[in-house]
Amino acid sequence: MNLCSSVGATASSTSSDDAQAQQRTGREGSRTGGFEQPRNSAASAVGLTTHCFGTTAFTVPCSSSTDHQYSSQPQQPQQRQQQQQQQQQRINSGSSNNNDMPPETTRPKVVTVKHPESNKPKPTTKKTKPIQADQDVIKALQRCRDEGIKRLDLSKSSITVIPPAVKDCVHLTELYLYSNKIGQLPSEIGYLVNLKTLALNENSLISLPDTLQNCKLLKVLDLRHNKLAEIPPVIYKLRSLTTLYLRFNRIIAMAPDIRNLTNLTMLSLRENKIRELGPAIGALVNLTTLDISHNHLEHLPAEICNCVNLSSLDLQHNELLDIPENIGNLTNLVRLGLRYNRLTNIPSSLKNCKSMDEFNVEGNGITQLPDGLLAALSALTTITLSRNAFASFPTGGPAQFTNVYSINLEHNRIDKIPYGIFSRAKDLTKLNMKENALTALPLDVGTWVNMVELNLATNALQKLPDDIMNLQNLEILILSNNMLKKIPNSIGQLRKLRILDLEENRIEILPNEIGLLHELKRLILQTNQIQMLPRSIGHLSNLTYLSVSENNLQFLPEEIGSLENLENLYINQNPCLERLPHELALCQNLKYLNIEKCPLSTIPPEIQAGGPSLVLQWLKMHSPYRQM
Repeated sequence: MNLCSSVGATASSTSSDDAQAQQRTGREGSRTGGFEQPRNSAASAVGLTTHCFGTTAFTVPCSSSTDHQYSSQPQQPQQRQQQQQQQQQRINSGSSNNNDMPPETTRPKVVTVKHPESNKPKPTTKKTKPIQADQDVIKALQRCRDEGIKRLDLSKSSITVIPPAVKDCVHLTELYLYSNKIGQLPSEIGYLVNLKTLALNENSLISLPDTLQNCKLLKVLDLRHNKLAEIPPVIYKLRSLTTLYLRFNRIIAMAPDIRNLTNLTMLSLRENKIRELGPAIGALVNLTTLDISHNHLEHLPAEICNCVNLSSLDLQHNELLDIPENIGNLTNLVRLGLRYNRLTNIPSSLKNCKSMDEFNVEGNGITQLPDGLLAALSALTTITLSRNAFASFPTGGPAQFTNVYSINLEHNRIDKIPYGIFSRAKDLTKLNMKENALTALPLDVGTWVNMVELNLATNALQKLPDDIMNLQNLEILILSNNMLKKIPNSIGQLRKLRILDLEENRIEILPNEIGLLHELKRLILQTNQIQMLPRSIGHLSNLTYLSVSENNLQFLPEEIGSLENLENLYINQNPCLERLPHELALCQNLKYLNIEKCPLSTIPPEIQAGGPSLVLQWLKMHSPYRQM
């Protein structure tokens, strides 16, 4: 707030003082943009006040309390004389009330007039985004109309309303309005008779205007992520549609009129609340992609098998209890998504779908597959049978895995891998048998020479065969949660190994050959019975993660200081570990050290209480290598 000073003049001022006051007042008024004062000496008889408007001030005459009108007209001499007399009377009256007042009090009373809104915050010049956005829409539509634009992108603009002026953009063939805040479309949208693509995804639409049916050339309509409780009836009248996205709405059913959309090639109803598909779906004979995953379907109509051009059928995350027996009519199927349903069997007619390259029935209750099913699907490259109730490998012999590179049988009840089952699987690189009931590996495990990832965690394995050394391409070996007591010396031949997970076994000692795994980055040994680490561990120059927690370690080898890339070290809960080697201070990249529940007698308690970082600092300060 500016501090404004008032200028007053007494009736007894000399003419020279009057002239100076006039000059000052004139300069101040011209400088500040205020009212112009009368240019005569009589003006000095009137008190002057400076008003503040932010940073701007102006000076105006002060009159009596009953007269607040500001006038730029010169006052008549008689009026001025009367005012001077009245003012002098007020001054004299004030003086008589206080005889002790100094002579200076005879000066005119000065009144400071405050702008009524001077304390209010200044209004911001920045407009709210929706208002600005809606104004921008109007400008964009005008430009579109004037220039005959065919493609208009107004996406991600915080638009709330599409103005009726959209009807003038008759040249538009593509209109993108996704990621806005549109609650409804104007009926004028029907004037866009040349429209072929309309993207309305990620808005708040609950319906569509009936006039949209006038857009007879519309081929692509995207309504993903809106608030539709049903498929708007007008959609069934858009017979030219080839692509319809309705993902993530609140749709509970599909009307029989869907049969009108015979030109559809792509239909997505993913993530809705549909419980029944209806037989009308069978009329969509040109469909190549149908996604009705993440709904509440329990059954499929047999008519779906009339959609013989389907190449991708996604039914995952429903509540399907069965699949139509004539599913094999869909001979063009490449992808069939059946994950996470309630299926207990698969129709044998699926053998006819020889173009399928992926078979995934994860998360069902299947106990067995039809004889020879996987062998018949000779184009398969990925097989996922995890989280079912298989007690054995599917029947069909080695032929069923000829071209497969990935097999996932996690979380079943399989207790044996048949000998020779992978004899033809020359491309097999990933095998996941986690959470089964395996007690041993087959004798021909050494023939899996192309294996890159082998997950055998959470089984009942008691021994790892020496032939494991033949898996020269192995990079990831997970053997956690088994009953292994030792690791064969031949483990050192797996020169490409990057991850070795031996957590929660019964291992007491590691072979020295572990130090030959120069590519190893993660070594997980926690929850075993290891008393000491081999000195050769210092050769694991690429190791970044080492966990030896929950063991019986009595000491760490000095060679651990050679692990120059080590970042995370877990040695917590080793009840016999009383000291740490000073060489640990040489691990310059160490970022995390867990030493909880270790009786480290050589390190002061207050240092241990300070946390791992303080322990590392203490080791560095007391290390003979601290100057290095």
